[in-house]
Amino acid sequence: MLLEEEAMDWKVSTWNVNSLKARQEQVLKYLELRKPAVLALQETKLRDEAFPQLPFQTLGYHILHAGGPGRNGVAILSQEPAEEWLRGFPGQEDPQAPERLLAAKIHGIWILAVYIPNGSPVGSDYFLYKLEFIYRLREFLEARFSPEVPLLLCGDFNVAPEPIDVFDPELLAGHICFHERERSALKVLADWGLYDALRAKHPETPGLFSWWDYQFGAFKANRGMRLDHIWVTKPLLNHLRDCYIDREPRGWKRPSDHAPVVAVFELPD
Repeated sequence: MLLEEEAMDWKVSTWNVNSLKARQEQVLKYLELRKPAVLALQETKLRDEAFPQLPFQTLGYHILHAGGPGRNGVAILSQEPAEEWLRGFPGQEDPQAPERLLAAKIHGIWILAVYIPNGSPVGSDYFLYKLEFIYRLREFLEARFSPEVPLLLCGDFNVAPEPIDVFDPELLAGHICFHERERSALKVLADWGLYDALRAKHPETPGLFSWWDYQFGAFKANRGMRLDHIWVTKPLLNHLRDCYIDREPRGWKRPSDHAPVVAVFELPD
């Protein structure tokens, strides 16, 4: 339980790295520079046995990874070992879910790292699977957790929730990652008892994007979308000091097309 005691800063980052094999040096650099207590990764694109454990352990991080034969894969790197952990949707058969959802209890807080399917093209079976995945994530939260406990849901949601979260809402209306059905499904997920940490601290600030296309000079022109998120339950919201997008790694050599999202909490020491 979070109590009003002497506070410490506790930083959580989430980052779709678009292949850890291609971006290992960038992730190690990020950990050395930023030193988050927890870093959630998406799109590692690795089987569990292929995860390069030693370089991250050398920096003092414990590793949980949920990978497989697909191009998915999520991981949680933490300075403290996990007290408990879960992988996928327990009791449900879905060959992709074990590569897309990882939950770990760290420092008394449940951290759920998720990589929601892209779902393209709109109207396809894969689009319907994306919607189904979001609704099953809501059911998983209902069955396993409570909005009264400290919980953090983070990762690549592949949905920009509001018009302020895309560079041109008229142009992108009805397109993948900004379709009304996706946004409505995300609201159902939030209604369980989750708060968008970035908008809690920066409710009306435009241009806060976490993904930019590699082409068309999108990053330089800031023609992006806010697809990566950190959502929290009320107990954590009360301890949230800030949430922001760390754009610097998007400008590094051979970057991911995503930038990390960071939440900083003031927690009891």
